[in-house]
Amino acid sequence: MTSQRWKSLGLVALLLMTPWLFVQGWILVSAPTPDHTTLPTCPEGTQNCASIGEGGLVRMEATFSATMDANVSEVWAAFESWSDDEDLILEYDRIGEDGEHFSHRVAITPFWRFPDDVVVKFTPVDEQSTSVSLYSSSRLGVSDLGVNPDRLTDLHEALMKA
Repeated sequence: MTSQRWKSLGLVALLLMTPWLFVQGWILVSAPTPDHTTLPTCPEGTQNCASIGEGGLVRMEATFSATMDANVSEVWAAFESWSDDEDLILEYDRIGEDGEHFSHRVAITPFWRFPDDVVVKFTPVDEQSTSVSLYSSSRLGVSDLGVNPDRLTDLHEALMKA
C-alpha cells in the first residue's frame, strides 16, 4: 500500500472519530465528579435518576424492600462483588463507627462513556438485618432511557442474595 493511501485512510479514520472525540471533551467539561459524601436525593419529576430507601422509591416498583435480611457486612460484600462485576469506579467509601457503610461509585456507559453516579448507604438495623438506600443518577441529559432503574434493580437483586 502506498504512503498516500495510508494518509487517506488515516484522515478518514480521524474524521469518523471526530464526533466521539468531541463528545468526550464535552463530557469532561460538563460532567465533573460530584462530591457525594452523603446520600443525594432525586429531584422531583426526574427522568434520569432512581432511588430506593431514605428518599422513598423514585422510578422503582413498589415491590422493592429497603430492608435486607442479612447483616451489614454481608450486604456490603454483595455490593462490592456486584460493583466489581459492573466495573464501577470507586470515588468514596466510608465505614462509620456505628456500622454504617457508605459508598459513591461511578458507572461509565460503554461507547459514549457517559458517567452515572451510584451511591449506596447500608445501616445496620440489628445483627441480622440492614436498611439499604440506593441511588443511581446520570450526570448529563434529561432522560437515562431506563438505565438507572435497571441498574438499581440488578443491584437490589444482588443484595437480596446476600
